[in-house]
Parts: sequence; C-alpha cells; structure tokens
Amino acid sequence: MSATFNEISARLSSKNPLVIMAKNINISNYYYIENNFDNLNSYSLYICKLSNLPKDFSPDKITNLLIIIDINDEYDLFQLKNCNILMLEQDKINLYKLLEDLQDVINVKANIIASSNSIISAISKNENINTLIDIIYDYLKNPIIIANAANYLCAYNTGDNKINDSIWQNYIINNYPDPNYLDKIYYDIKFLQSISKENNPHIIDYLDIMEHRILLCPIKINNLNMAYLYILEANKPFNRDDIKLVNTVKKLLLPTIINDSRFSYCNNCQLDSIFYYLLSSDDVKPYFLEKTCDILNLDLHSNFFLININFVDKDTTSNNLKNLYDLIKSLFYNQLVFIYRKQICVLYITQDKKYPKNSKIESEHFLELCKRYNLVVGISDIFFNLHNTKLAYEQTLKAIDFSNDSDSKNPIFYYSDFMLTNLVYSFLTNKNTNNIVDLNFIEFLNSASQEYVQTLKAFINNNGNIKKAADELHIHYNTLKYRLNKINDLYDMNLDNLNYIIRLKLSYIALEFISNT
Repeated sequence: MSATFNEISARLSSKNPLVIMAKNINISNYYYIENNFDNLNSYSLYICKLSNLPKDFSPDKITNLLIIIDINDEYDLFQLKNCNILMLEQDKINLYKLLEDLQDVINVKANIIASSNSIISAISKNENINTLIDIIYDYLKNPIIIANAANYLCAYNTGDNKINDSIWQNYIINNYPDPNYLDKIYYDIKFLQSISKENNPHIIDYLDIMEHRILLCPIKINNLNMAYLYILEANKPFNRDDIKLVNTVKKLLLPTIINDSRFSYCNNCQLDSIFYYLLSSDDVKPYFLEKTCDILNLDLHSNFFLININFVDKDTTSNNLKNLYDLIKSLFYNQLVFIYRKQICVLYITQDKKYPKNSKIESEHFLELCKRYNLVVGISDIFFNLHNTKLAYEQTLKAIDFSNDSDSKNPIFYYSDFMLTNLVYSFLTNKNTNNIVDLNFIEFLNSASQEYVQTLKAFINNNGNIKKAADELHIHYNTLKYRLNKINDLYDMNLDNLNYIIRLKLSYIALEFISNT
C-alpha cells in the first residue's frame, strides 16, 4: 500500500502542519534522516530536523520532506521549488508517535502480511497462477508478468492503466520478449549465460530501450530456474518493501508453478524462447528473428530438418518427459533440442542437402529409445531458413498423423512419405493409375514367392537401405543382396535407381489403396 502526499497531510492535520506542495505524489515509504541529503528519490517521505537541512539544499526532482522545526532560524522554504513540504513544530509532536502514525498511513509491513495470507488462501483453494498474479498486483500496483525459464509469458496483470512502454507491451501481445530486451535483460552476449545466477529480487535499469525500471525475481528449484517475475515501475515507484514482498511471494508461488506444465516442462535453455516464438507466432517478424539469432549466435540460414518426438501415450508423466528430454539431448548433443507443448523437438542441422534419411537420424540408439519409451517421430523436409520453422513443424505433425494409417514397425515417419501418399490419392481420384503403378511390379506381385514379396517391401519401405531392410527381416546383408539381384534379373527391375524405388513405393501405396476401397 501507499499514500499520496495530500493523504499524509490530511492524516497529520490535527498537528496543524504548514503544507507546501509542488505535486501530489504517491509515497510508498518513509525515512528519518539527519545527514546525507544526496540521491533522494521521489517516492519516499524524508523526515528531518530543520537544523539538519542543508542551507544549499536544491533537489533536481520532486522530493517529499517532513521538516521538524527545532530552531528559530529563518529558512525560506519557498525557494525549494521541487519539494513537497510538511512543517511541524517540535514541541507539538512526539517523534516516535509520528513515525507510528506514518506507519499506519503507509502500512508497509501489513502489506507483506496481507498479501502472503491472500496467496496462501488462494493456493489452498487450488487457484491457478493467473489468480495469484492478480493478488500480487493488488498490492504492488504495478504491471506484473510471470514467465517460464525460457521467458515465454505464462500470466500477467497490467491493471486498467495503459502501459507507456512499447517493449513491455509487445511482450504481452506476442508472448515472447523483444530481442533488445533479451539482449539487455536475459543474455550475456559474450558467454550466452542467463541471469539465472541471481537468486534475489533486484531492480534493473535499461532506460536506453525502456521507459521504466524493472524489478526482477527468479524463482528456482535446486538452483534451476523455473520462472521469472517481472514488475514494471509504471504506476508507482519501487521501494525496499516491494522487494521484501516479492521475495516472500516467490516462495509461496513455487508449489503452484511446480504443478503447472508451462513451467515444469520448460528447461533452462537460452534458445527455448526463440523456438517458442517461431512455433507460436503466425507472423514472424524478420527483424526480431534476425536480431535474436545474432544475439544467440544462431545461424539463420543452414540445412535444417525438424524432428518432432511424441509419446504415443499422451498422458505421460512430467518425469518421463524430463528423462526423455535428457536422453534426447545426449543423443543429439550437437543439435538444438527444446520442448514445445509436451513434444520434444530437435532442430537438426546438417551439411547433407540430400534426403533426410541420409542423415544420421535413424541411429540404432535412437530407434531403441523410441521402442523403450513408445515414441512416434515426425521429420520434416529439409528447409534452409529459420523463418520456415513453423511450416516444418506442421510437416512433422502431418508425418505423425500419417503414422496412424501405417502398419510400419519403424516409429520414424517422414513428411515426404505423407506427400507421396497424398500424391497417389490425387492420381487415384482422377483414375490415372497408369502413371503410378509399375507393370513389372504387378507381374512380380502376381508370380513371386511370399518371401520375395516381403523382401522387396522391406527394401522399398527403407528407401533402398539394404542394411536396415536386412535388420528388419532378420536376415544377413548378403542374403538380401542375393534376393534383390534375383528380383532384378527375373522381373527387369532397376533396384539400384532411387527414382525407380520411389516409383515402386508409389505403386505399393496405390495398390493398397485400391484393395482397401
């Protein structure tokens, strides 16, 4: 809580104060001072004796003074043009009783107790984080944001007043931080270290890009950042008791944060915020992306695949997700791994511009991991600009949807497979099967043994990879090569040609579709 200078004057009216007011300012704290009249702020009331007031005192900003007249010397107080002044005669007041009266008016300590009790009550009723933020705002009276460890906005309250700060306003509108804000507040450009080393609430001042200061409070478990509280000094100035209040409520918020998936599923990774933005925004701002990539030392242009890893069981626990996340990071240690909506995504950067299956994605360890955790994986086509990350993400979802209609035992599905299927269906809709189905392939299906049919299907499903097909069939590599050579000779199939293998894959899809309809 706080009180205006006018309200404090009214409270002391029984003591007949002399009042000189330049501007009615909201006051959040008070101090008794005897010396050191430098660096006084505009949101506190300073109590001093006239004998201690410097003769040359001339503040450059509004200063609130309660002056106790303890000497008979004349002092032209009207020369203090930037001051709000209350004057009381020493023999008409008791200093300690005066301080008690001011405590009742400004009521700082009661503020902390009341807010704590309100938050505890809300937590006991299982209120969500938005309700808790509203309670905190009621006491701080300044705009407040709570973000997860990746700085992705989770809840906020700005009150009824318009926020005069474009960076803060954009944060709320877009749910992600402005790159200038990241540059200043969240990253050390040289070492790419977040400010998570800080444990206590502290005030930061970046007035070169923002209109107001920010009170920042990291919320941690075992030294791991779970969330950040940001309070903007827009409506009333910060004081020491605001910091005490925030330090108290951060501990009270922790149980609710732990049970909120937006926080617990988010690892403390500097890169997460950019991927949240890329996958959440419908209109990626080029300047923001370029600036942020520059800050994070991330290449905007490269050869990318996006890998989307999902649990088949959608009700998996947070512990399973966390364990899997750690394993994925160890497997793809030189790639960028992040979590988005209970999905683990990997931005896979490769020098290989060919088909993604030529990259080292389907490693033996990764396939074993997919089997152990019952995973399904969607992989996008190659893309060359981070602007297209959301498009790649949508491709991975289509690849995963395609897995529902597939009887493949391989848990990894490619968007290219989905596109092949769509292409076949469009041909079939127009009854144009001649351009899809290979005639030699039909003859092969009608006359070859079941063993050879299964052999060719495995070879085609693995896109011509003999080793993977042999492993799937549980036969020796040379055995599979012998069978393929026999098929080549007997049915005039060019199984060394990737384009021909793709045509055979189209033929399989078309014939399966025909048989099912």
